[in-house]
Amino acid sequence: MQTVASGVTAPAFSPLSPYPVVGVVLAAGASSRMAPDFKPLLDLCGATVLARCVEMFRQAGVADVLVVTGHRTDEVAAEAARLGAATVHNPVWREGGMFSSVRAGLEAVVRRGGEAGGIGGFVGTGGLLLPVDAALVRPLTVRLLLERAAVHQDRVLLPVFGGQWGHPPLLPPSVFPIVLADSGEGGLRGALHRLGPQALEEVGVPDRFILRDMDTPEDYRAACADWFTREVPTPQEARALLGVRAVPPGGIAHAEGVAAVAVRLADTLNAAHDMAGQGDISSGQPGPRAWLDRDLDSGLTESAALLHDIAKGQPCHEAAGGALLRDLGFSGVADIVSAHRDATLADDQPLSEREVVYFADKLVRCHTVVDVESRFGEKLAQWRHDPEAASAIEGRMRRALALRARIEREAGRPLADILHPLAVGQPAWEPDAGGAGLCTEAGLCTGSGQAALCAANASHRAYLSLAPSSAPSSAPSSAPSSAHDPAHGPVPGPVPGSAHDPVREPGEDESLP
Repeated sequence: MQTVASGVTAPAFSPLSPYPVVGVVLAAGASSRMAPDFKPLLDLCGATVLARCVEMFRQAGVADVLVVTGHRTDEVAAEAARLGAATVHNPVWREGGMFSSVRAGLEAVVRRGGEAGGIGGFVGTGGLLLPVDAALVRPLTVRLLLERAAVHQDRVLLPVFGGQWGHPPLLPPSVFPIVLADSGEGGLRGALHRLGPQALEEVGVPDRFILRDMDTPEDYRAACADWFTREVPTPQEARALLGVRAVPPGGIAHAEGVAAVAVRLADTLNAAHDMAGQGDISSGQPGPRAWLDRDLDSGLTESAALLHDIAKGQPCHEAAGGALLRDLGFSGVADIVSAHRDATLADDQPLSEREVVYFADKLVRCHTVVDVESRFGEKLAQWRHDPEAASAIEGRMRRALALRARIEREAGRPLADILHPLAVGQPAWEPDAGGAGLCTEAGLCTGSGQAALCAANASHRAYLSLAPSSAPSSAPSSAPSSAHDPAHGPVPGPVPGSAHDPVREPGEDESLP
């Protein structure tokens, strides 16, 4: 008999979902390939694997979590109780496999909703199905699924990264009877395929961890190492986030151009740093002097460069972009994005990824390489009748030129050599055939017969989906912009979709470099 250990609790609405949703953690397996360790109770950087799953759901706004137990049920149930999560036991976990746990979880969700008498007149509860060893999935992934549910209320929503389905799928109430009646051949994936393509909706997410599990001790060690990288998106995740945000072709072209230049700068500085540390082995002479105190992280540099204009079109878009990335769980790139408009570096401070991304942005107009003087010179001509704005532009140009001199000194090479084969007036990035499009001198980006305003010199429409509720008027706060539940962490609210037109403050303008 299957029983709900912690009693009947009414499933709650997520502020992003049109129906109540329960997060179902499948934790019934024996972890045979991990023996003698047991996955749900392993420590994952200060909390059990099970606790990380429950925490992820609650950070995403899913307060109601149900844990399916099987092997070592008393221990798992005790940990679930400590976390305030309900449990249901699957007595046939060994012979029935994971689909028997899926069935047990869905039956418990239906029973909990029915016994609670429905919520707000709504009959039916959805379920997010997460294997316990998929504990690195980001809260953002669940938020995106819940948000898409408002548009596709009767479809199974499948998170996708790199063209592959991952965890956790969101099942709407309407498919529960069909899945519960399924034979289970091929597991949950087989059951979902049998629903037919009309019942499925893929949702792209910037989360490589939807494809990760922990089946072996090596997988577990990798998960522990990767836990601390979740706040920094990989370049592939950054590109996926640009897609989630519906960044137009011109914005993609500019982002890719800045990223290409930034990576070339970082790699050259790293090579000079390594040479300075080793000296010239053949001649016995020291290499060029470098102030770097560590190698620059090329992956971090590329990701931050790709995302530097993610809030383009909002007032103070660099600060708004940093606040947005913190809210989405990518605080590791937020400070770099927040600082890409202007940067000052003392002579005794080492270069970092922040300065590299800032300077790369000054070398790319649309997707084309430019020099600092022409980039700022055209703006000085545009604002020559506004002394305050012109003074601000001149100050930023002086700082950019100083940084160029610093980079050339530390690299031991002139900028033209660093960028080679990229050159002024040439594209920093070429799109694939029929892809994002190119930028013309008139500031228009074209590709596949369509035109879009270039990200470098036009105000974009508000990007769809997740965004802070308001753009900051100054430096961003270090705290996320979402509300907070003291018991369960951040509780995201509905996502605004209204446009924000840029506003010029004294000495500043969104069209300035």
